[in-house]
Amino acid sequence: MTPQELKNSILQLAIQGKLVEQRSEEGTGEELYRQILVEKKRLIKAGTIKQEKPLTEVTEEEKPLDIPESWMWVRLRTIVYNRAQEIPTSTFSYIDIGSINNKVQRLSLDENIVEAQNAPSRARRIVELGDILYSTVRPYLHNMCIIDRQFPYQPIASTGFAAMTCHDGVFNKYLFYYLMSPEFDGYANDTQNAKGVAYPAINDDRLYRAIVPLPPLAEQKRIVAKIEELQPYIDRYEQAWSKLED
Repeated sequence: MTPQELKNSILQLAIQGKLVEQRSEEGTGEELYRQILVEKKRLIKAGTIKQEKPLTEVTEEEKPLDIPESWMWVRLRTIVYNRAQEIPTSTFSYIDIGSINNKVQRLSLDENIVEAQNAPSRARRIVELGDILYSTVRPYLHNMCIIDRQFPYQPIASTGFAAMTCHDGVFNKYLFYYLMSPEFDGYANDTQNAKGVAYPAINDDRLYRAIVPLPPLAEQKRIVAKIEELQPYIDRYEQAWSKLED
């Protein structure tokens, strides 16, 4: 088993509810989903997010695998929202595809500071700490990250990313690992979703219609903790594998 196959196997177990046990006292994904819908209504009323066209319910045919009874399949758009877009009017910190190390899915520490008059046409997406960036162009390259640090100027991301803010009750790291999983990769890179030859891309409509397995929040956090607990062992396995290949 290659290191990548090992990583994929762990992520696959995680999104099927097989990495940690389920605990009845933590509630259910359906209960959490109802809370998220209440929050969405509040944010819409406050003008923080816009009212969106309702999405169809997840059908049995769409469900790609079995998940625990306490979980719920939901559409991506129902558990995240997008911040506003704007044309920069002052100096800003620009996040483009090159700002991400896609070997480890982390932001580069290098600053890309741009004056407003030199702003690229794609510099539009407002992002904040904790948001997830997911490159919609060639999604198989995993140019994605969580905004995990402060910037010297307002951060603005390229429209080549989908910028997702998680609703309360959705742990950004859990969703991030799902977006990294073989299951989501298969969806994002399917020829029906990723259009184009040289630079296949998934559009927003297809992306946000994707379905996500939603466990209770406490379980989401335990899943992430287990993945991160296993990461040092994966790293050592990868190092040993590299030596065998040399």
